[in-house]
Amino acid sequence: MRKPLLALFVFFVITGFRSAAQQSYPSGYFISPVDFPISLSGTFAELRSNHFHSGIDIRTQGAEGKKIVACADGYVSRIKVSPYGFGKALYITHPNGFTTVYGHLRSYNPTIDAWVKSEQYRLEQFDVDLFPPKNLLTVKQGELICYSGNSGSSQGPHLHFEIRHSGNEWPVDPLLFGIPVKDFVRPVITTVRLYPEGETSAVNGKITPLDFETAGWGPVYRLKNQDTIRISGSFSLGLQAHDLQSGSNNKNGISSIAVYVDSVLRFSWEAETFSFPETRYINSLIDYAQYIKNGQRFIRTKILPNSQLSMYKYAGQHGIFEVKPGVQASIKMVVSDAQKNESVMRFVVKGEEKGKTTAMAPDSRPLFSCKKANTFQEKGIQLRIPANGLYEDLNFTYKVLKRLPASCSALHQLHSPDVPLHDYADISVTVDSAFRYLGNKLVIANVKQGKKPVSVGGKFENGKINGRIREFGQYTVMADTTAPVIIALNISDGKNISSQKSIRMAISDNFSGIQTYRGTLNGQWILMDYDAKNRLLEYQFDDRLIKGKNEFILTVEDGCGNSNTYKANLIN
Repeated sequence: MRKPLLALFVFFVITGFRSAAQQSYPSGYFISPVDFPISLSGTFAELRSNHFHSGIDIRTQGAEGKKIVACADGYVSRIKVSPYGFGKALYITHPNGFTTVYGHLRSYNPTIDAWVKSEQYRLEQFDVDLFPPKNLLTVKQGELICYSGNSGSSQGPHLHFEIRHSGNEWPVDPLLFGIPVKDFVRPVITTVRLYPEGETSAVNGKITPLDFETAGWGPVYRLKNQDTIRISGSFSLGLQAHDLQSGSNNKNGISSIAVYVDSVLRFSWEAETFSFPETRYINSLIDYAQYIKNGQRFIRTKILPNSQLSMYKYAGQHGIFEVKPGVQASIKMVVSDAQKNESVMRFVVKGEEKGKTTAMAPDSRPLFSCKKANTFQEKGIQLRIPANGLYEDLNFTYKVLKRLPASCSALHQLHSPDVPLHDYADISVTVDSAFRYLGNKLVIANVKQGKKPVSVGGKFENGKINGRIREFGQYTVMADTTAPVIIALNISDGKNISSQKSIRMAISDNFSGIQTYRGTLNGQWILMDYDAKNRLLEYQFDDRLIKGKNEFILTVEDGCGNSNTYKANLIN
């Protein structure tokens, strides 16, 4: 009896015991990072493209330059400046084992700002990832540390705020620490989706997923147009919902879902914390195909075979349910936000006899395993997906399409873009012999219907372009022989700039993207802040600008080595 008991114990450890009580976090230790009431434009673990949101987004009243203070005593442990992501970000490590993160900043306080700029000038680089010595930049709770902004990949002025475990960098929902946010509004449940699971399963007689609109509010949501759903065989659930905050119409993410069948907990997902290496598993949590086709994000109960998402707290049958023929079962779905406001969806499913299995012809498509590495090769193309690069096994499809006028190779259709890849796959595309002379001007391009082809890079070698992709779809080889464009916004050759405070330049590239840029003044490197989303470079005047004549030179290079240079003599 020992082996069966051990197997049962392991099963409950993996599935049942993940529903242990939420960890206790120190409430009151951290104060608000802003001096005005917090209104959120984004919540923790909100569903984003290929990732979970790792913090909360605090509205800054539509403006930049709001004062941001340290939430507790600590020291600056990291400063990251990038044209993308969090833009200008600040990390403060605290004695209680947590680190607070402040992102999309406009600037730092004078002390921090001076140190950052000295490092940027030392490295002659705008984008830096710095780790100051522990006691170099200490801060006190409530001390001004930075100013809010719109830097990086931000879509508008706001503060991205995180609290992480200092040891493993796992982000935790800041609202669990008592950060004050007024919210008495329950989540909104908009649509329930039922998926037949298995060849003989059906929902209301259909073998494809069915959507059901909801009616009601708060604790009394129901199906809008019917009371009972007929089920043959097994099924799983999907839910589309959002959260509202008091005084705001912004549709934010929810924090938890629990599913009960006849009052017994059968599934639970909770957005309390996660690790950054697992954030892409969001594509296994949602109905990825529905998202790609219609932009809708349904959270699914079904756990895919290769999902390693830690947010599942309970899923005894991998999020799949079954009701026996002639039996009715009551389904209750409880949706919560971080403030524990709950909405409850109730409906009934009735079991029916399973349909007959239809004999199917053997599938001749190659079977790709989600656990092992997979290699596919045809004339002109090779694809290698690493082990654990898929969430479930799939029958891979491939075909050659009509080439585009600008293509330097065949146009290859690699499976379907509505199936997610978890990891990067290696791809090698053969270049037509007539274009091989272009060498490093060639890149692999992802082609999407109705959109401009997007470069995914790659390296030319022995008549092929070798690169990496992270989504299925259409790929070909294209050339980029056009240099980036440089436009001076507030200077010109011979201009007197003594009344200005900065030099502003617009830069852009038509295909392979901006790779590097370098600005100099009188032969010295100058710090030019790069706002990639607005294609803007800006140099704030400092002591490198001298009285009299100044020679300004800006050189910009794209991903294929094409470069352009702008020169101007400026009078100060």
